[in-house]
Amino acid sequence: MNGPPPDALVLSITGAHGPADAAKVEAALRRCDPGAQFWTDWPRGLVALRSAAPASALCAAVQGAGYGVLVRSGPAARGSVAGILGRIILYAVLASVLGGVVGVGLGLANAMLNPDCTRPGSSGGCAIGVGLFGIGLGLLGIPVGAVAGLIHGLVRRHG
Repeated sequence: MNGPPPDALVLSITGAHGPADAAKVEAALRRCDPGAQFWTDWPRGLVALRSAAPASALCAAVQGAGYGVLVRSGPAARGSVAGILGRIILYAVLASVLGGVVGVGLGLANAMLNPDCTRPGSSGGCAIGVGLFGIGLGLLGIPVGAVAGLIHGLVRRHG
């Protein structure tokens, strides 16, 4: 590609095998947005463009001309499978840490406020409970965070 800007929409075109096909794709895109700026790499089947038209309209124009199209990058390339997986992992880790912190806080509150834990001669079971609360809520945070990450990733992918 000959120097498209970083914010350009990059489309991967399938089924364009020669100059006539390339001209048809470009004509379809120009009909959709006559003022669009193009950068092409036809040997790789790539078209980068800066356009006022939405990506969905540009893709529909290419498909209407009889070619396949995939948004590779740019403002419309949202929610890849790798992005969804990354969100699942990130949210699971963050929820686990947050769950552990909240669990330790609840365990400390229990150890300080529970009358069975504050009387003289208690066996220290409440002190052990601080760590157990932290571990328990931290482990609970993993699936909760993973589901939240999955939902966010799917919403982002499908708009």
